[in-house]
Amino acid sequence: MLKDRIIKILKIVLPLGIGVYLTWYFLSGLSDKDIQQTKDAFFNANYFWIAFSLLIAFSGHLSRAYRWLFLLEPMGYKPKLSNAYHAVMSGYIINYTVPRSGEVARAGLLTQSENVPFEKGFATIVVERIIDVMMLGGVVLITTVLQTNSEQFENIMDRGDKGSSMMLWYILGAGLLMGIVGFIVYLKNDKVKNWVNTKLLGFWEGIKSVWTMKRKWSFVFHTIFIWATYIGMMWASAMAFEETRDMPIEAILGAFVVGAAAIALLPGGIGVYPLWVTAVLGMYEIDFAAFGIFVWAAQTLLILVLGLLSLAILQWRKNS
Repeated sequence: MLKDRIIKILKIVLPLGIGVYLTWYFLSGLSDKDIQQTKDAFFNANYFWIAFSLLIAFSGHLSRAYRWLFLLEPMGYKPKLSNAYHAVMSGYIINYTVPRSGEVARAGLLTQSENVPFEKGFATIVVERIIDVMMLGGVVLITTVLQTNSEQFENIMDRGDKGSSMMLWYILGAGLLMGIVGFIVYLKNDKVKNWVNTKLLGFWEGIKSVWTMKRKWSFVFHTIFIWATYIGMMWASAMAFEETRDMPIEAILGAFVVGAAAIALLPGGIGVYPLWVTAVLGMYEIDFAAFGIFVWAAQTLLILVLGLLSLAILQWRKNS
């Protein structure tokens, strides 16, 4: 239907449109000095550290795929690491279209390649996300404690465009409305009720895997390692420039936290990421807008290359 197509298009266009606007807003606010600084950064960066930062990031993505296997094993599923990795990276690239849709796609791709029931695979991803939120909360707490001006740090994320916040409220409202309609259908249609109940049982089995998995300590190790790679990538990127080489650990953590928040807010953190990272650097009197732009560009390029490659490989395997 035309209406459904319009809704699907809007889900993609609105987040990207806001991101493009914020990118323009950020770039238009750059002084001639900032623009020249950014150009110089691309020529003067120490690309050994940039390559090292991308290697750190890749190891984190691979570790996330490997950790996923620990949650699937208690249910009797033992996917190949390569298929789990390609599903993870494909999910990242799909997140660049509709925010958070990558998690759904990731579970679907594993169903396609390894015959893991969607609801069980998706439940393990929900478990991962809950743990990730807890880890991020811990990093935010440590970062806030270390900040010399915590109030200024907390206000940085308020500098984002108000339209992005309104969009999130619209999405939440639409989700609530759809939930109410779905619940009414569930109560009145026995066929739908039986289907949903079957899926919920599978979903619950996936949730329980966090308690029943055998390699709990390995799961904990990889969780810590994954988050260490996120922060490590920011540190290695800072080492690539003279202006940021001596950044204190609280500045690195602060830049990481606001960057993570930007990525959660908009696809890939487009527009917001460099804006907030630059604001954090400003707290430490580091006048180097090029850093946020460069780090965002490097991360985005890595995800685009690896994600598109993984998506192509999975599609090739499906058709071969």
